[in-house]
Amino acid sequence: MSQAFVRHDEETEAFKGDLENLKKLRDWLKIQEKKKAALESPESAAKIDPATREKWLREVIADIEKTRVELERMEKTTLQER
Repeated sequence: MSQAFVRHDEETEAFKGDLENLKKLRDWLKIQEKKKAALESPESAAKIDPATREKWLREVIADIEKTRVELERMEKTTLQER
C-alpha cells in the first residue's frame, strides 16, 4: 500500500474523530442549556433550596460559556485543516 493511501486514511480517521468530538460537544451544550432552562423555571425555584439553585445555575452558565468557546475553537480548527 502506498504512503499516499496510508496518509489519506490517517487523515480521514482523524477528521472522523474530530467530527465525533464536535458532535459530543454539541450534545453536551444542548444538555447544559436544558439544565439551565430547568433551573430557571418556576418549578425548580419552588423545589430547590435557593442557595443551591443559584450555585448550580452559576456552574451551568460557566460550563455553557466554556463549552461554547471550546466548540468554536474546535470548529475553526477542524474546518481550517480541511
